[in-house]
Amino acid sequence: MKIRSVILCFFILAFLASCFKKSDHSPVVQHVIPQNLPNTVDFTDTLKVIAYNVLGYGKGCQGSNETLNSYLKTIVRFCQPDLLSCEKMAAFIPSASLPANLADDINTNALNAAFPGKYAYATPTNAVAATTMSVLFYNKLKLTFVKTETVLANITDFNLYKLYYNDPNLAITHDTTFLFVLVDHTQSGSSSASRDIQVKSIMQSLRAKFGYFPNLISMGDFNTHSSLEAGYQAMITSADTATKMSDPPFFPDRSVNYPAEWESNTILFSSYLTTTTRALATVPNACGTSGGAKSWYDHILISPWLVNGTNYMQYVPKSYQTIGNDGNRTGVDINSGSPQINASAPPEVINALFQFSDKYPISIKLLVKANRNAYSVADPVEKN
Repeated sequence: MKIRSVILCFFILAFLASCFKKSDHSPVVQHVIPQNLPNTVDFTDTLKVIAYNVLGYGKGCQGSNETLNSYLKTIVRFCQPDLLSCEKMAAFIPSASLPANLADDINTNALNAAFPGKYAYATPTNAVAATTMSVLFYNKLKLTFVKTETVLANITDFNLYKLYYNDPNLAITHDTTFLFVLVDHTQSGSSSASRDIQVKSIMQSLRAKFGYFPNLISMGDFNTHSSLEAGYQAMITSADTATKMSDPPFFPDRSVNYPAEWESNTILFSSYLTTTTRALATVPNACGTSGGAKSWYDHILISPWLVNGTNYMQYVPKSYQTIGNDGNRTGVDINSGSPQINASAPPEVINALFQFSDKYPISIKLLVKANRNAYSVADPVEKN
């Protein structure tokens, strides 16, 4: 009888253990925060996230840095970003002082000229010694930069930046809300072969690094000609739903549908097109491309946590926007009066967008919400 009892107890314990066993990819680990903590506050906030191809800023083709800074200052004043990725900046030495460090130049003479004392930038890299590079600027009043990790160095550097939100309760709860931002600028061209390799490699690295995706954004200029490209598919599809990304206009907004061939069906995606702000390749300069709004190269993709609001941050539904594109720019300049005047932003902003780059910036908003009488979900362990 004793042996039977021991065996029975063993099976009961094994059954209970299996009930409580967590999947390696399931975001259910919780940091329990004690209730009724003194001096804590519930709060809500928003983070405005913008990705922007700045068309060789610093190379001189579009004019002096001083002139471009003036246009960017106007754009920033209007958009008020909390995170701003600038792709296709002229390469520079990150440790250099002004005027060699173009990130310092932009930060000082454009961003902080618009809002004094507000902005800083994450440590950039250029391991492959490319002629252009990307920089992530952030609102230091809301966010703190932790580290830069180069996920891939292939033609250019693809960097993953780790930041955390400056929670007013942090000193009491010690419960940090992290946000990871991957900035992309993939290979251009009608063939997607090179950029497919780049994006597939990036996604493979991210899935190896995280068992499930945390608060994660992947944004920038992907040079995608349609959603059918293998690289784009590598982001939005996965055997594990916890490690796939979402392009907000498709999901969760459901404003447009897959499959999406935005170059051959521009009318279906007219308000999302980002290439180009200019109808002619020679006006206002000969640096960019022509054709007006004709394709959708630039995207901001978000993780399941940001879709669902799993860990204090959540995508604000319908907040995705191509700034300055009123949906009537196909084949014409952003500031053209035909077929109608572009009233999506003030005239000085529309003009600045036209002068500053041949790409439209894109943006989303994230809601930050804390209820300190609840629990938070732990970030996945970074494996490398």
